[in-house]
Formats: sequence, structure tokens, C-alpha cells
Amino acid sequence: MIETGIDIVDVSRVRQAVTRHGDHFLRKIFHPEEISYCEAKARKYEHYAARFAAKEACRKALLSHVSYHPAWTDMYVVNDPEGKPFLHLNEKIMKDLTIRYISVSLSHTQSLATAIVFLEMGEE
Repeated sequence: MIETGIDIVDVSRVRQAVTRHGDHFLRKIFHPEEISYCEAKARKYEHYAARFAAKEACRKALLSHVSYHPAWTDMYVVNDPEGKPFLHLNEKIMKDLTIRYISVSLSHTQSLATAIVFLEMGEE
């Protein structure tokens, strides 16, 4: 079974949340690897927004399969050396749902960020 989730985020809302709540917001929502990656970027809020969109898209894909809301840091995006993003889920979610494959695509402009997530679940 393949599940899909998609989301779009206004970059200015993420910027406002970070400005208003600072490190508390960042640590609650983003994995340390995501924070390091985004903070190293000149236009960091676009990258934060894309990762937030990926988390929302992942939650949508998981919606009919879990009876709880995973923590924001239970899912996080890292990039390989060429820049391709990968979505990681914690081991409990991976095992409980028998997730075999995860694909994520991110895109952003100065004002909007979007993500789409595909999860392949079930036994082979």
C-alpha cells in the first residue's frame, strides 16, 4: 500500500514562529540535524519551511494508520552530499507500520515551501 501526503507552508509564518519563540520552537519542531542544516543557509527560513511542510505531509500520509500524533522530531529531513533530501522516521513508526520505502520531495520560493511524501507500507 502506498500513502501520499502533501503540504504547503508560508515561509513568513515559520519566520514569525522562530522570531517569536526562538530555540524553544526550533527544538520542539526540528531535529538537531535539521537545525544545523538550515542555520548554515543564507535563506534559512525557506529551508525550515520546506522541512516543516515535509513533516506535515508525512503526518497526512500516516493519518489513517496511527492512533497517535507522532512528535515533530520523530520525522526529519537530511540531505545527501549531492543535496537530495531523505525523510527519516523513528524506529517505532517504521516497525509498527512496516514502512518499506519513503520518498520526499521539497521545493521552495522566498514566500512558499512545499513537500510531498510517499510511504510504501506492508509486508513484501
